[in-house]
Amino acid sequence: MSRIVVCGGGMIGLCAAMMLARDGHNVVVLEGDPSEVPANPTTAWDKWDRPGVAQFHQPHNLFTRFRMICDAELPGLTDRLLEAGCVWVDILDEYSIPPTITDKAPRPGDASLRFVTGRRPVFEWTVATMAAGQPHLTILRGVRARELVTGRSSIAGVPHVAGVRTSSGEEIHADLVVDAMGRRSPACRWVTEAGARAPIEECEDSNFIYYTRYFSGRRPRRVGRTVAIRAGSVAQGHYPVAGRSRVIRTSRQRLEGIGRWGGP
Repeated sequence: MSRIVVCGGGMIGLCAAMMLARDGHNVVVLEGDPSEVPANPTTAWDKWDRPGVAQFHQPHNLFTRFRMICDAELPGLTDRLLEAGCVWVDILDEYSIPPTITDKAPRPGDASLRFVTGRRPVFEWTVATMAAGQPHLTILRGVRARELVTGRSSIAGVPHVAGVRTSSGEEIHADLVVDAMGRRSPACRWVTEAGARAPIEECEDSNFIYYTRYFSGRRPRRVGRTVAIRAGSVAQGHYPVAGRSRVIRTSRQRLEGIGRWGGP
């Protein structure tokens, strides 16, 4: 049975860890943020301290492909998300299809395009509580990987990764190290420091800033489930996130040739 270390205990790290554990591996997840998982999704929203996730209180959409993979590999996760307060989004329902599309007759497979939306703390709480009960999976919170540990190379000039060293100096040996630390991951630097060539990495600043407000109350009868408005560099989305709660998110993009700008 292989031993695997997953660096990063967010949603992707925990989902990957659960899938690997279900495939028969012993998995250890290292999450730098020390806060334990709250008792319920309401407390997760109110009090869970996750400084390692910059967009922790933003709404999130788990789009169709993610849901389909989870339904196949992690059955029950979608039901748990809905029980925790997340909601379905159906982009083909009577509220969401643009009025310019006159043929609204259903097609085979339409239901597969539905996805789940909600607040990030609720998503992460649901995934974390599911992962906590997964056999062969250990989650260490407040433990941050600092660098790779290398072993004897099988190919000259190619380093062999044998685990990670934590910020406290502890070595955790593994047959495989998975990087799930997000877009600020130091993994590329670790690889070069271990003696390997620099990985090919593509990244680009999209120049977006988000401002989000949540509202709770009776659902407006004449407002669609998902509304998107765009005017120049500013876009606004209005959609449900949990039960009777809705969110208005405003985003602004710095366009080419325009100087620096502040938030909305």
